Amino acid sequence: MPVTRAPRGIDVRRVVACRMGHHRGMDRIETERLVLRPWRESDAEAAYAVLSHDDVWPWLGAEPRRCPDVATAARVLARWAELADDVLGVWAVEAPTMTGIAPSPCGSVLLLTLPRSDGHESEAVEIGWHLHPSAWGRGIATEGADALVSRARHAGLLRLHAVVREANVRSLAVCDRLGMARLGVTDQWYGTEFVDHVLDL
Repeated sequence: MPVTRAPRGIDVRRVVACRMGHHRGMDRIETERLVLRPWRESDAEAAYAVLSHDDVWPWLGAEPRRCPDVATAARVLARWAELADDVLGVWAVEAPTMTGIAPSPCGSVLLLTLPRSDGHESEAVEIGWHLHPSAWGRGIATEGADALVSRARHAGLLRLHAVVREANVRSLAVCDRLGMARLGVTDQWYGTEFVDHVLDL
């Protein structure tokens, strides 16, 4: 596959096809320690392990719900595939050289349109992440998100948001490490309250 060089030395390989379906312009991104790639149908059990974990699901979405089974996780992956385009998407995170991390993939990093609470069309883009606890405390969320910051900048985006629940101190710390400005609590997004952050690119 052809290789292009993105900012900050990130290797980007175009994904030609994926068994789960059409991922349009989603790229495979490699950082110093991580591989970010489209989720596959065969990853459903790993996705379930992440989305059903009691230390993960309470922080996800406007109305957090525990993923009940592998079949539901597979439907989530299919829905994520439909959201992908030449810039946006949800990437599976692998850490092939790191020990003690399971499952693999161990979670996601994402760039997605940020939905407004008033239902009007949104031009805002959010950056986000969710990882299995076995991957916490090792800089994986920051490294993966930083790769997507570079992708967004390379694509010509001007600003990224991150919306985090006020009690989610780990994700608040990731926002700080990415250099994001904390705007405070708002109900502008997703129809509920989050701490909003912005990063001008």
